[in-house]
Amino acid sequence: MENKIWTPLLSDNLARADISSTYLQEFLLKATYILGALSGKDFANLFKIPFNFIEDELVKLKQNELLAITGNLAGVSGYHAMQFEITSKGRERVKDIVQIRPYIGPMPVTIDQYLESVNEQRLKTRQVNYKNIKDIFSDMVLGQHYLNTLGPAINSGGPIFIHGKPGNGKTMISEKLIKVFNDEIYVPYCILVDGQVIRFFDEKVHKMVPANADKIDQRWIRIKRPFIVVGGELTLSLLDLIYKDEFKYYEAPFQLKANGGVLLIDDFGRQMVSPRDLLNRWIYPLEKGVDYLTLATGKKIEVPFTQLLIFSTNLNPTDLGDDAFWRRIKYKIEILGPTQEEFKTIFTNQCTKLSIEFDEEAFNYLIDKYYKTAKRDFRGCHPRDILNHINDFIHFYKQQSKITKSAIDFACRSYFVNKN
Repeated sequence: MENKIWTPLLSDNLARADISSTYLQEFLLKATYILGALSGKDFANLFKIPFNFIEDELVKLKQNELLAITGNLAGVSGYHAMQFEITSKGRERVKDIVQIRPYIGPMPVTIDQYLESVNEQRLKTRQVNYKNIKDIFSDMVLGQHYLNTLGPAINSGGPIFIHGKPGNGKTMISEKLIKVFNDEIYVPYCILVDGQVIRFFDEKVHKMVPANADKIDQRWIRIKRPFIVVGGELTLSLLDLIYKDEFKYYEAPFQLKANGGVLLIDDFGRQMVSPRDLLNRWIYPLEKGVDYLTLATGKKIEVPFTQLLIFSTNLNPTDLGDDAFWRRIKYKIEILGPTQEEFKTIFTNQCTKLSIEFDEEAFNYLIDKYYKTAKRDFRGCHPRDILNHINDFIHFYKQQSKITKSAIDFACRSYFVNKN
C-alpha cells in the first residue's frame, strides 16, 4: 500500500522555521560553554539547521563580545569555517541558563508544528483494502473471517482488542498490522512546549530510513511507521512525561512515540498497573483522541492520541474491563486455535521451512495419540515447536530428515506437560 508522505520542508529563515533569535543564541552559547570551541559547520550539524540560520546570530554574539573567533579550518574561508569559543562575558551570561536548561542538540520543533505533522500523517488517512490484508497475511494460515474483520478494524482507526488462548498468533497478527501500510512518516528529534524540551525520537523504537536531505527540515527524521510493544513493565508513571533531572528535559511517553503507528499492549492484564487503573487513565484519550501530559511545574499539555491501539491478552476479557471500557473498544477479535485442516497446513509449511520430509502416517499418529486421545486443543504454535524438537532429535541421532513415530514421541514427551 503506497502513499505520498507528508514532508517537513525546509524554511528559508528563522522566523518561518518558528525559531526565535534569542533561543538560537542561547543554544550557541550553551554549546560552546559545554563542548568548547566549535565551527559554524559544527553548530549547523549539532542543531540540524542550515548555517545561514546561524550566521547572523554568530555575528551578533561576536559583536556583543559573548563569542570570540579563535581560528578557522585550514584552507577554508567564511564564517562556517571559523572556530568560535565562549568569552568570559559569555560564560557569565549563560552559566545560570545551563543549570536550568542544559540541553543542546537538534533544535526542537514547536508543539504546533508537531500537531500539524500528526494530523497529516495519522493512520486513519491511510485506508486499506482486502488485497492489502490478504497480501500481508499470506504467509500465515488464517481463517477468512479474520481477514474480513481485521481490515475494517484497521480502517476504523479505533482500538482493537485481540484475545484468545496463548500460542495462536495474537502477537504475530498485531506485528503484521503495521506492515499493511508500507510507508514512512517524519517525527521530530524533540518538541518545545512551554519552554521545555521533550525528547521524542527514540532509536530503540523508531527505525530510521534513508531520506533525500534536499529541502527537508533536518530537525525531522524519516522513519518506518512505529510499532511499539509494551508488556509487563508498564506502570502508570510511564504514561506521562518522564523528567530527566540530569539533563533537565523530558522523555516522551511510549503512547506519544507511537502516534502514526501501532501501540501493542501485550499480555494485557499482567502489567504492574491494574487493568482498571490503566483503563481509567485512557478512557478519555480513547474517546477524544487527545491525551494530557503533566510537566514538572504541574502544567498540563494537550497532545494527540492517534496511534492504532491494540490490546492483546490470553485472559478472560470479562475479568479485565467494565461496560464503559468495552463501549470504547470498537473491535473485539477472538483468535481461536486452528482447525485440524489448518493445523496440517501449518505443519506441512513448517516441514518445508526446516527441510524435513512430511509423512502422512506419522502425522496421523501425532493427531490420534497426542491430540484426540489426549483431548488436547490445536494451537498455532505447536507445529513449529514440535518440529523444532523433531529437528533436534534427527540431528542428535543423525537420522534421515523425516518425521517418524519415534521422533514424534520424543518431541511430544519433551514438549507437552502431562496433565496427569
